[in-house]
Amino acid sequence: MKKKKFHHYKGKDMSLFRYPDESLLQIGPPYSAREIEIIKLVESGLSSQEIANQLFLSLHTVNTHRSNILEKSGKPHISDLIYELKTQGVL
Repeated sequence: MKKKKFHHYKGKDMSLFRYPDESLLQIGPPYSAREIEIIKLVESGLSSQEIANQLFLSLHTVNTHRSNILEKSGKPHISDLIYELKTQGVL
């Protein structure tokens, strides 16, 4: 059962329950919904300040999201990530 982005098992057969391991933790999108939103706004050509104004966030928060995005992607530039996501059909 999925509830607020978390899965809950309501049953008595514990053989169906799996504790998180490395492979289970790799399942799912690596970026949060906010990070995807910021990636899309960067792709549309907005600066960090314009993104902050549009999303009612501080510039520091937007820059922190951008830094986290680059760290998760392992890419040196966000344009490299945008190109990759476009080729994968994510954007």
